[in-house]
Amino acid sequence: MKKREFWKVCKKLANEERIDVLRKVMTAPEKDGLPVGRIADAVRIGQPATSTYLAQLQDVCGLVACTRQGRYCLYRAVPDSSDAKVATLFQALKKFFLSESDGWTFANAARPQAPDFMSILPSLSNAMRVRMLGFVRAEKQTTREKIVTATKISDINVRRHLSCLASCGLISQGDDDIVWREPSAPLSRLFIDLSLS
Repeated sequence: MKKREFWKVCKKLANEERIDVLRKVMTAPEKDGLPVGRIADAVRIGQPATSTYLAQLQDVCGLVACTRQGRYCLYRAVPDSSDAKVATLFQALKKFFLSESDGWTFANAARPQAPDFMSILPSLSNAMRVRMLGFVRAEKQTTREKIVTATKISDINVRRHLSCLASCGLISQGDDDIVWREPSAPLSRLFIDLSLS
């Protein structure tokens, strides 16, 4: 999978309802898959939205597959992707979902907080931000001027992207000093590694 395609995956996974749908499919005990109606009922989202989310998780992310059984479309998780990034992401997400199954509830229900990786996904769905993130991560500590020179974009755009990266906790910034902050959650680190590779 190319970087641009992985940025699209990050963009799709940056939605809590879509993550809830994916979680339900990945943790379902049924081997053949689940019909849209059962998934929609479990995550408390309407069937049209659930169908759209499932199509995006299949077409863009490659994490689910659909098989027709009579008049039903059954959706199941796809652990055996030929793409190394998708396979790595699949295994990490499944492990996370299974480990969090007791304390993690679906959309439209009470949840203490969203998973850690949800805060960084919007930043990873922007090509320039990912490029800038790679530079800051490699340098560990740098200045805004160096980032402007390395990325060849305007200072105002660099400021905007840095502000976004700071808001999700990936960097801390002073007046001109930019310091990389490695996320503590393993899944967040994995998303960053996959985005930069």
